[in-house]
Amino acid sequence: MKKLLTLLFLAYSGLAIGQLNLSKSEKYCFLVGTLSDYSGHRQTFTATTDSNYFQLVDMYSGEQEAIVSIIDSLFRDEHKDMRIVTDSNRHQKSLHSKSLSAVIDDYYNYKSSGWTIVGDTLYSGFLKPDRFSTEMEKLCFLAGAYLRDGGKTDANEYYFHMFNSISKAKLCVNLLNELKCSNVKLFTKNRIPVGNWISFVPSENVMEAIKEVERVTTKKPLSSDMLKRILESE
Repeated sequence: MKKLLTLLFLAYSGLAIGQLNLSKSEKYCFLVGTLSDYSGHRQTFTATTDSNYFQLVDMYSGEQEAIVSIIDSLFRDEHKDMRIVTDSNRHQKSLHSKSLSAVIDDYYNYKSSGWTIVGDTLYSGFLKPDRFSTEMEKLCFLAGAYLRDGGKTDANEYYFHMFNSISKAKLCVNLLNELKCSNVKLFTKNRIPVGNWISFVPSENVMEAIKEVERVTTKKPLSSDMLKRILESE
């Protein structure tokens, strides 16, 4: 996993990646791990005046701007059509790229889930578990998921937290078990939006991936008592 750490450090610091020994599939697995799964990975395949979801990589809130910089640095040389769109009213940014979104789409099965304001069909993407075949690809996916959705408590208890996840939470649980993490538990809070919490004790290789990601994040640990109350609540 050291090559992943080097990759993240170079991307985060804005330095050139150069001849890094990380396969394209591993980089893309990391990227897919960072993507939101709020009602799935949402896309339109046509665009009129409303193009928010057309050729979308992902949308990011203000507190996730570091992820925007990392993804942009990792892929801008290979996907020169990548563009960042800022929505000041919603305090969010989005990444769009025809070429990169086409790669991402291969990791999902899509089902129609509604329409945009102007009538374009909106699709929700369900992750394809078989797209993550090697151990390194699975670790890269979990590292990306931890960057976007993960955290730990002040007692070093590890978790993922996602809202309205339709496939990512389940895949994370399956991969954590497959990679020999212990005490893996999924808690679903039936509220609006639905909260998906995963608690787990990392195995050695998953812990290594987490520690590398933690070097480029500034998340503050959650109170252990707070996590306990959340997981025990109805």
